[in-house]
Formats: sequence, C-alpha cells, structure tokens
Amino acid sequence: MGFFHPFFAFFLLFLSFYFLTTPTLAWPQSHGPNAVVDIRNDLPNNTKVQLELGCDKSPFIYLKLCHHRNSTITEDQDSKCTAEWLPSFTTWDVYHAKRDKGHQTVYWSIRKDGFYHSWDGSNWKLLEKCLQIGSMD
Repeated sequence: MGFFHPFFAFFLLFLSFYFLTTPTLAWPQSHGPNAVVDIRNDLPNNTKVQLELGCDKSPFIYLKLCHHRNSTITEDQDSKCTAEWLPSFTTWDVYHAKRDKGHQTVYWSIRKDGFYHSWDGSNWKLLEKCLQIGSMD
C-alpha cells in the first residue's frame, strides 16, 4: 500500500501541471485586437436572384434582402469575400488592415452598382464596382 501513495501523489502533481499548461500551449492568444465586418444586402427589392456571400474559408450563405452578416476578424489580417447574384459578382477586401485598422466596425452595403464602404454606417463611398459574367470591364 505504501507504494501506491507516492505514485498517486506524483500522478496528481503531473495531472495538475498538465491541465495548467495545456490551455496556454494549445490555444495561442489572439495576435491583436478584433474588428467587426458588417455586410448588408441593399440590392433593389425587385432583385430576382439571391445574393450568395462567402468570406475567407467560410461556406457560401444566402444573404436575404435587407439582412446583414457580421463577422469578427483579427485587426491585423486582411479578409476577402466573394458576392454573387447572377449575372453580377466580385471578390473584394472586406477588411484591409492599411485602410481599416483602428476602426472597430467596417460596414459594407452591397448595391446594384457596387460595394459601398463606411466606418460609421451612414457615410458611404463606392469602393468596388460589380463585374458581370461575360463582360471584361
């Protein structure tokens, strides 16, 4: 019986050390502060096709008219999305660190003529025009 007691104490010590250090080693801390990207579907009400949206490695989703999608990203990393509603499509930088760093939220409004950017959700600037399948503009 005396043999099991020191072994058991060592086992508990080892187990405690393992659980105290593993979370620190397994889950690295974020590389910096986060930002929120808010993408809104502001296409006209008479749009017959749905907007498909895919960002970075996330699967594509359908974004309904007048709805929005929020994503939290690391502030130091660029992020891209692809939007498609036939015959229009584009891939654009939804978060570009040089342009957007320091802004807690980056807003995008997807409209018939392009992709509008804002840092406050009310003052918009056209940053990306839509491409159409079959056009080389």
